[in-house]
Amino acid sequence: MTTPKSQRLVTTELPGPLAKALIARGGFDMQSIYRAVIADDVTSSGPWLHDVDGNVFLDLFASFALGALGYNHPALLDLARSPAFAHASVNPTSTPFLTTPFWIEYVEEIGARFAPRGMTKMYCVDAGGEGVESAMKAAFIVHGERRRKADGRSPNPLELPEGEQRAVLDNAGTDAVIVSFGGAFHGRGLGPLSATHSKLMHKADLPAFPWPQVPFPESRYPLARFPDENARAEEASLTELAHVLARHAGRVAAVIVEPLQSEGGDRHASPAFFRRVQALTRQAGAALIFDEVQTGCGPSGTLWAHEQFELPEPPDMVTFGKKMQMGGFFASADYAISQFGRMYQTRNGDRARALLGLEILRTIASDDLLTNVKSTGAHFLSGIEALAERYPALVTSPRGQGFLLAFDLPTAALRDDFLKRAQRRGVMATYTGTRSVRLRPHLVTRPAEVDDALGVFDAVLVEMSA
Repeated sequence: MTTPKSQRLVTTELPGPLAKALIARGGFDMQSIYRAVIADDVTSSGPWLHDVDGNVFLDLFASFALGALGYNHPALLDLARSPAFAHASVNPTSTPFLTTPFWIEYVEEIGARFAPRGMTKMYCVDAGGEGVESAMKAAFIVHGERRRKADGRSPNPLELPEGEQRAVLDNAGTDAVIVSFGGAFHGRGLGPLSATHSKLMHKADLPAFPWPQVPFPESRYPLARFPDENARAEEASLTELAHVLARHAGRVAAVIVEPLQSEGGDRHASPAFFRRVQALTRQAGAALIFDEVQTGCGPSGTLWAHEQFELPEPPDMVTFGKKMQMGGFFASADYAISQFGRMYQTRNGDRARALLGLEILRTIASDDLLTNVKSTGAHFLSGIEALAERYPALVTSPRGQGFLLAFDLPTAALRDDFLKRAQRRGVMATYTGTRSVRLRPHLVTRPAEVDDALGVFDAVLVEMSA
């Protein structure tokens, strides 16, 4: 079998002249300050991103892990051209009250084939951050109902005394809390931001709930090389979690944690750590929420990353977003909110996005892409580890799980220089944490493309070592 020739091609400065002109025209968009690439979404294909100036990049960024099947996948193009997609696109519905047969088929197939084990319901919104906030609401609702029931009162808030109802409407709030971990990122709504502890720019000048946080383990990488140090770091985190749960006994609605901290620097912990987190959370009578907005839908090598933790029982809720093409959360029976009006948004499920998300999941299954992610991801990690051996002054802490990959450079400036040099050679990656390179390949990326990227990384490191 012949190895496919690399499609990388960069012939202009970056951004190129056409891209610069378009970026300048788009200044009315508040977010235009971030824009560096204008894609040609007609000619881009698979993991290869074409821009409007004719440059071609191997995309290891996937728009912060939004991408799953690469660009212009035939199955998705066929779907987009179908009457079903057209009708779903032009006929929006307030899905909780008014929907079509497809939505019933969608939730039925998700529940039967793709939902995490133990989940009995799903709740859909537009994006991952909204999904996290919705899961938090469900945790607070169940917590409040349980507290009223324990006090011998009706759990139904509509049966509160008139004075308490008025206090709620006047923002009386609750003393319940959600516990999160240092370095976490859970979204940009005010609820998720109160559990986010990764970047100052996310939170500056914004109000926050006074919820407690626990240090996430400061693991060293490769994980297998530092088992004793990492075990001590995990034990310290778990000890603090136990203390926090004890200090807030009776008031903890949920513990929320990412299977891998993506925005916080691609930080990992062991399956044993997450099993202990679940046990402590269960003892506290709180919900365990796994935030799988970035890790869900395949990039870890299993459909849901927490499946690799061998938990003795399912978590209470699992949030989703990005590759699912919409946001939301899956819930166990205890957190399946049933009271009319308590969990509701106007859309609660865009049928066109659902069609795309379901086709992505079906293609992941039919094309056995999880096997590709595991094997190709292991090959990629091995290559990064080899770079760390060859360039120890530049590349450190190679780490990864499937296509959730990262490594560090000594400083943020050197990391950013590495990324710019790689992009000029036709490989697009991104950043995380304070000095880490983050890699999020499309699930269709193959070993030949990984080898192409590793060759570029090697050439960049030679330049930087000179």
